[in-house]
Amino acid sequence: KRANHSMASASDVPEAKLSKAEQRKELAAAETASRQLLLVLHSWPRFVPACVEPLRAAKGASADAALLLRAPVKVLQTLALVCHKAKAADTAERFKALVSRIELIEPTELRAQMGDWAGADEVAEVLSRAAPAAAAGSVPIVVASELTEAVHAHAELLRSMNNEDAERGPWMYALENGRSFALGQPNWSWTGNLRPGRVSARRQVPESCAANVPDYAHSDEGVPAFEIESQHQKTPPVLTEAEAAKARRAARLGREILDKAHAAVRVGVTTDEIDRVVHEATIEAGAYPAPLNYRCFPKSVCTSVNEVVCHGIPDDRELCDGDIVNVDVTAIIDGYYGDLNETFTVGTRVPPEVKALVKCSYDSLQMAIAMCKPGARYRDVGDVIAAHVKKCGFAVDRTYCGHGIGETFHQAPSIPHYAGNKAKGLMKAGHCFTIEPMINMGSWRDRLWPDGWTAVTTDGKPSAQFEHMLLVTETGVEVLSARLPSSPPLWWEEGGDATNETGAPSAS
Repeated sequence: KRANHSMASASDVPEAKLSKAEQRKELAAAETASRQLLLVLHSWPRFVPACVEPLRAAKGASADAALLLRAPVKVLQTLALVCHKAKAADTAERFKALVSRIELIEPTELRAQMGDWAGADEVAEVLSRAAPAAAAGSVPIVVASELTEAVHAHAELLRSMNNEDAERGPWMYALENGRSFALGQPNWSWTGNLRPGRVSARRQVPESCAANVPDYAHSDEGVPAFEIESQHQKTPPVLTEAEAAKARRAARLGREILDKAHAAVRVGVTTDEIDRVVHEATIEAGAYPAPLNYRCFPKSVCTSVNEVVCHGIPDDRELCDGDIVNVDVTAIIDGYYGDLNETFTVGTRVPPEVKALVKCSYDSLQMAIAMCKPGARYRDVGDVIAAHVKKCGFAVDRTYCGHGIGETFHQAPSIPHYAGNKAKGLMKAGHCFTIEPMINMGSWRDRLWPDGWTAVTTDGKPSAQFEHMLLVTETGVEVLSARLPSSPPLWWEEGGDATNETGAPSAS
């Protein structure tokens, strides 16, 4: 009788609610699990075409249907771990367990089902952006964590990418000079509007390029030992005719590759796509893309957008109408490096003052080239550049400089671009080097992003750069990387050919 009484009493007692502290702990775990799972999904951009589109076809769902993944927190944690660590050969296999739990649901039905879910406002906001995003292949996903006393939801748009690069995952954020990568974007006091995107896996170089592969290509730390130990770190070499011919060939190849990259620049293209163009053009020529694994740089070209001064890492961010982007190409062929860069305008909405900045950078380089000849002082290059830049109302970045180049990527001499510098030495016939002024709209100062490579202006204002590879001759200087008649026009040349560059030696 007592036992029956106890059982009846227990069934009448309401289930104990969680304490405030327990609720906070449970919510924090749900937040972490949801965010982690979404980060994993974002790191494999082929998830939508490989997993969602077949599921949509099988279920007969409309193009507007959203993805709903509703599960307890521990299940979400397990799915995030399994999908991230899977050794599967393709995306569909990697996410097989997750896809089996996904429901395709129409937006109106989802809104009705949400009721009093925590995070319902976030879901509604994502759904409101879903229609235009669907046209670009993006799909809304809602991750709903089942808590003890509630449901907590997060929603984001998953971007679709369906090409070979999409399968080369995971796409992650670069850290520590490219030595490590993270699923989530690092926290940093960003100086402008630009943010780092996700970086694809390293591109491979075929055996056909083996003769031009540098020592750092397969080094875990990307150490250019041959460069570091070279006697040319202190004394610029004087190239022989045969050596000059190799430098000329490398620079010409670099020019042809850069022109292909320029042709690929347009609104909506990612800088990773520009990297693909550069990489494929380089290895097609049997050359090696010099930036790849140089001191662990993870890509084959530098792409510097807007406030990036130099050394931007190509990623999945799409170029926008009104951007500027610098593309810095270096190719190794026959043991010599060919290095050059240019800044391009994107679309039709680049502000006039930003166009003026790009032109100022170009003109300052041309003026510096005009003074190059045997006997000219390297330190005077900075005076010439700074004088013109000052008239334009801009500032010369003082952190980075031009450099000698040939059998190594960087060697003597160092050539600062600012006035009053202390560079040593005189130009001699046979000296080969770059001049590459970085001109900032505001302050000359820069900072490094957490990736350890991307240098940005401290005030977030734009920066532009042009670079040429030069060879001093007996009578003046030869622009080894000169623009070709076939080179795509720069913004001020679009009405006709306005360049006065030449690959031939100029008079002193």
